[in-house]
Formats: sequence, structure tokens, C-alpha cells
Amino acid sequence: MAKSVSEKVRNYIPDDLAFSILSKLPLKSLKRFGCVNKTWSVLFENPNFMIMFRNNFTSIPHSYYNDTSIILHQIVCNHNRTYVSFTLDSLSGERFENKVKLDFPNPFQQEDPGFCVLVSGSINGILCLYDSDDAIVLWNPATEEFKVIPPSPVESLPPYQAIIKFIHGFGYDPFSDDYKIIRNVGFVPITDDDDDDDALPLPPDVQWEDVCGDYVPFWEVYSLVCNSWRKVDLVLPACCWQGGNCNNDLLYLDGMCHWLSNYYGDDNEEYVVSFDLTNEVCFTTIIPTLIPLDIDPNSWVRHALVLLNGSIASILSYTTTFHISILGKLGVKESWTKIFVVGPLSDDIKYCIGAGKNGDIFFAKEDGGDPICFDLCTQMIEELDGVKGAHNSKIIIYKESLVSIGARNH
Repeated sequence: MAKSVSEKVRNYIPDDLAFSILSKLPLKSLKRFGCVNKTWSVLFENPNFMIMFRNNFTSIPHSYYNDTSIILHQIVCNHNRTYVSFTLDSLSGERFENKVKLDFPNPFQQEDPGFCVLVSGSINGILCLYDSDDAIVLWNPATEEFKVIPPSPVESLPPYQAIIKFIHGFGYDPFSDDYKIIRNVGFVPITDDDDDDDALPLPPDVQWEDVCGDYVPFWEVYSLVCNSWRKVDLVLPACCWQGGNCNNDLLYLDGMCHWLSNYYGDDNEEYVVSFDLTNEVCFTTIIPTLIPLDIDPNSWVRHALVLLNGSIASILSYTTTFHISILGKLGVKESWTKIFVVGPLSDDIKYCIGAGKNGDIFFAKEDGGDPICFDLCTQMIEELDGVKGAHNSKIIIYKESLVSIGARNH
């Protein structure tokens, strides 16, 4: 009788050699080999294999990080939690000892221009900036070129309502050679307490429910090629637009924007929402709670979404221990695989602010002290030279490029 495929594989490939080969594969490819035999189907339960896989995951260079540096973006607030200063510093060197201050562009001739930087990395050398007045600017630090994004037609305020805009992604569409921004637009009623001079409060005899039918939240996309905004028809679960603007969970990878979202349904599940910039369709991937279940029910589970060595990674924590899982396939909840447990770290560690190359994870401190870098390979911690008292910090992967944005405003 002819031998089965699995028997032939066992006869010619010893497990130690097979593990060595398989541990170098991306997670998505590795999952496909689970059907070959029983041993391969439970690889992630094998401690010896996991050691090899972790070592290769953090040590094998990913092309995404070729010729990149990191940028530390920090925002300092006063005791009233209003913005005081915005800083942007390029950090390089083995211990991030080389620090170069970057000056924000000043398209509006402000005395002290300050922006939030959207997305966790530059795209062809271009950063997307956003300020407290809802202005959006594309900026190439290497060429000092910038482009002010025009307002959407919807920003001409109708009576009785104010507009709330949340940017969820900035990225490059390789099919149309275009840069795009996606955001969600919502509406809230104006009250007498609001100080918006351009919108009218509701008259006493008018109810918000009577006028809100014309103000349904929607999604819109900006195209740099067209230099305009347009509505897009997206079907997303309720409350799938919780992120946006200055948070740390906006990612771009291979023509798709990704963001972290909460869905307050019966299961209170969290999602990765992925937007395909070419086809302009969305995918949602449930994130399982891959942490011990015996936690205090009153604990607040912190969640971060980062790019870790070219893979989408979820970082969950409820103490100073951080559970890191990577996504194997979009839309498949079961494809998440926990590969690292970091900690417990010191009590003053607050939250994850980003990831760098070769397994570097960055954290902010509770007291606004210098951020730290945790090296997954060496388990060593390095402090970064940051701004004291920073209210918000973010790590951005930056790759210098002379690519033109396509239009100059100066």
C-alpha cells in the first residue's frame, strides 16, 4: 500500500530540521502546514519550537524597516489638559543617543505650530499631520514640501449642528498611484453653551430628533490625485469608529489602513478594522482576549495595535504584564497567535506607544517621565531622551524619501 504524504514527510524530514525550517516562515504560511501531520498542527504548543520561532521573528530583518529611523512625537499639556507644546525628534544610534529636533511646517503662519502625527509610520517619506482646528497637512520632512488638505463640502456647517471628524487612516493606493485619507464624520446638536459662532443653537420649539435625520454619520475619503473628498458607502459594526486622530492605533501596511475599534455589543468585543485603499472595502477581525481570565472584573484592560516586524500585532495588558499576539489572516479570529509575554515591568509603565525594528517595543511612563524601549531579543530596557511631563507620546517609523507630494504650498 502506498504510504501517505504525512508518512513520507516524517521519513525524510526529521522534526528538529522541520522545526528549524518552519520557524523561519511567516505566521500566515506556517498555519497552512498544520494539516500535514499532527505534530505540525500543534507547533505553537511546543515550547522548543516557540523559542526558535520567537528568536527568528525578532532577529530576521524585515524589508519594511530598511533604512528607517524612529521619530518620537510628544505632546505636553498644562494642568487644564490644554496643549502647551508639540515636539518631534528623530532618534538614532544603538541606544537612541542621537537626537535631532524636527520643526513642524507652518502653513498657517502660527506663532507656535503644533500637530498630531497620524499613523505609526511615514508612507514614502510622507507624514500626515492634524491640528486642533481640524486642519490636515501632508508633509515630507526631507524635502520640506507640504500640502494643506482642502476642507470637505460637508464642513460648511448647516444650522443646529456641529461636525465631529475622526481620521482613521492615511495610506498609499499602489493601483492608482494615489495617497488617500479615510475619516468618519458625525454630527452633534449645538446648544447655547457652545461657542461656535458659525452654527445656530436649536430653537426652543425644535427637537434634535426632528432635524437629525439629515445628519446621519458617514465615511469619506480624500484623494490627493483629485484633491477632493467624496463619500464612501461602508458597512461597519456599530461603534467601529472609536479610534482616530491622535491615538497610537492607526496603521498602514501593504495598501491597507488598519485601526483598533470597540464594538459595544452583547460580547463587548474589540476589532481590527482594515480598509483596502484600492477597492475601498472594509474587513473586520475580532481580537480574542488572549490573557488570563482570572483578572479583577473591575480592571481596565489596555489595548494597543502596532506593526511588529511587518506583522499586525495586538498588545493586551491589565497590569504591568503585556501579552503580544500577531495576526495570521485578516478576518479570521482564530489566526491570532500569542508569541510573547513581556513583564511584569516596573509599576510606572503606563501603556505601549509603538514598536520599532528588531522587536523593539516602546512604552510611556505614568509620571510623564522618559519613555522606555524594551528589546524583545535581549529583554533589556533603554530610556529615551524625551520631554518631561509629556501627556501623550508616540513612536513613528520614518524612512526618508525625496518623493514629491504633488503640490507645493510654499
